[in-house]
Amino acid sequence: MKRFVLIAIFLSLAILGCDDGENLYDNEVVVSKNCTSGGKTGFEFDSDSVRCGLKGDIYFGLDEIYDTMPFSPLGFYLFHDSSVRYSLDSVWILESDSAKISTCEKLNIPQNSLSGVFCLHRFNDAAGRDKVSKFFNPEKNDWGRYFIYSKHGAYKAFCNVDVVGCYLRYSCVVQYNGTYNFSKIPDADDAKKKQIGCAD
Repeated sequence: MKRFVLIAIFLSLAILGCDDGENLYDNEVVVSKNCTSGGKTGFEFDSDSVRCGLKGDIYFGLDEIYDTMPFSPLGFYLFHDSSVRYSLDSVWILESDSAKISTCEKLNIPQNSLSGVFCLHRFNDAAGRDKVSKFFNPEKNDWGRYFIYSKHGAYKAFCNVDVVGCYLRYSCVVQYNGTYNFSKIPDADDAKKKQIGCAD
């Protein structure tokens, strides 16, 4: 009888020990690409995931900083057209500037060891481009751009972008379960570099 009770106790403990609850990362993928293809290049958020491209109501890309110079350096921008006012998508950009943080709508995400704050980017009705600030990540001892794109009714993408000269690489942790629970901070170094020139 004692043996039966002990076996029942051990069986119960084994079954309970195997139940870790819901795995938050079952519906998550990591997308890492090098979108470098010339002077003007970028990436977009399609209905199912993230890909290299320069179309859509909202996308990120490289563009000349000075329109008047024949060989202008390139900057990294968030682009949007006038139809963005009908979109239910949202973009949260990691900020460290206390002036911006004090006035923005903030997003708190779990498992985030970055020291900045994710602020909601507000779009106006006109088409335009907005410069995306660099953020210093002390864990990597490097500058990068971090943001979260919420594709309404589809997914959340936590992204890191690396821009050097004409190179544009990104890595996004894409969560399909409707939450902002990401398993890791994305790292654009996961995307392989490729040599190309800056000519359009």
